[in-house]
Amino acid sequence: MRRLYLPAFLIATAPTVACASAREQVSVLCDGGRTFLAEIGEDGALVTIGEIKIEMKPRTSSLGRRFEAAGAALIIDGDIAALALKNDIDFRNCRLANPSS
Repeated sequence: MRRLYLPAFLIATAPTVACASAREQVSVLCDGGRTFLAEIGEDGALVTIGEIKIEMKPRTSSLGRRFEAAGAALIIDGDIAALALKNDIDFRNCRLANPSS
């Protein structure tokens, strides 16, 4: 009877694993040693700056991929990133640390 538990577990977790792999995680390095992480998927981006997390929704843009939230915007175009936050303007000259080929 124990043999049935493993296949049932694998079937139950398969959709979760598939969804997790559809997101791209990038590290971004900016002037002055500022950094942030961006986890990007079709449904939006999750930007992490230290302990702060900002969920952003995708927006149409003529410049790369654009994501927005209240008081925040992220644009990624090739290996260049621009992060604008309402209360923090110190993310300048940002580039992806691990650009995709």
